[in-house]
Amino acid sequence: MGERIYATTAHNTGGTHGTVSLSDGPSVTTGPPQHPEAGTNPEQFLAMSWATCLSASVEAALGRLGIDAAAHPPQVSVEVALLSRDGEYAFEPRARVDIPGLDAQRTLEAARAGHARCPVSKLLRGQGTPVVEAAGQAI
Repeated sequence: MGERIYATTAHNTGGTHGTVSLSDGPSVTTGPPQHPEAGTNPEQFLAMSWATCLSASVEAALGRLGIDAAAHPPQVSVEVALLSRDGEYAFEPRARVDIPGLDAQRTLEAARAGHARCPVSKLLRGQGTPVVEAAGQAI
């Protein structure tokens, strides 16, 4: 385990018909994905989280490759689709990295390095262990 450099806690009441608040940040009204006008849904939170993290990681990769990220700022778009099969739900996340002014080879190199470094990408690939506790026990 590495050195802990930041942590935040989110608290939700009401699921997708309630609110979620951060210990060190905003409180947001939540809504179901079928009615995004009602509030922000989990798919949107995941898309924003991954897009932000992946963009920052690609920026760092550009620096390590000796490329000025200010001159070639990465543009990251993330789509998170909600799938339903046999009454079960799953996410299908997909990211696209574009780096204007950079050739395809360098763009691929920076995108691969950023994806390898991004903590959200790692979690989505199954690296990392989410822990859920209930009634004082890890489940």
